[in-house]
Amino acid sequence: MNVRVMRELIKSAEYRRETDMFAVEGEHLCRELANCVDCSSIEYFLYTEKAEQKYPETVRTALAKAGFSDVITEELSEYISDTKTPQGLFAAAERFGRQIPENAKKLVILDGVQDPKNVGTIIRTAEALGIDGVVFVNGCADRFSPKTLRASMGSVFRMPSLSPTAETLGKWLRTNGFRTCAAMLDKNAKRLGEIKFPEKTAVVIGNEGAGVSRDIEEICDEKLYIPIKGAESLNAAAAAAIILWEITR
Repeated sequence: MNVRVMRELIKSAEYRRETDMFAVEGEHLCRELANCVDCSSIEYFLYTEKAEQKYPETVRTALAKAGFSDVITEELSEYISDTKTPQGLFAAAERFGRQIPENAKKLVILDGVQDPKNVGTIIRTAEALGIDGVVFVNGCADRFSPKTLRASMGSVFRMPSLSPTAETLGKWLRTNGFRTCAAMLDKNAKRLGEIKFPEKTAVVIGNEGAGVSRDIEEICDEKLYIPIKGAESLNAAAAAAIILWEITR
């Protein structure tokens, strides 16, 4: 039964929504989840004998936090896995997250960003650069999907977040004194590098194809663009990295 649950959590977004749970696989993410102070417990932990021999410390740490655990065969590991070369470690937990702190000063807003690798990479970059929180609006990729989790390398577990409606977001930003800048090609956009960002700044990264949505554009105070040469555009994760570095330097 727990093998089937683990497989469904890894393979099915609908099942993750229905159960309000998620699953991770591999030594790094299992270790990150086991060590995460915001994760109160691991519901299920499955591992192979080979994995226990290769990663004994990670297995011990996860077992100490697991409500249920079991040793599985290499064949079952391949059946559950979402990767070509499974490491034989799987953990499932209820979704959790940190609230954006009241003293937050730098935020990144993801507006309908659909690629889970982009979402995970932006979360990882945001943590690395000291961004205070990530806001998800207009149906972004699931931050607890396997691809997002792998791209974030565990940053999802630590990064404060918020998932409001566009209307609620506008009110929240104004109430908390943020100046909001949208990354978009527009005749009124200012060149990145020529803008002086205030202490409390939120940057919007739009959908990979459609860009910033109309409802989010309406709550923004300013538009900016990244000057580039020799390429038509940058993907969402690359653009976010450049802009977030700029607002924090």
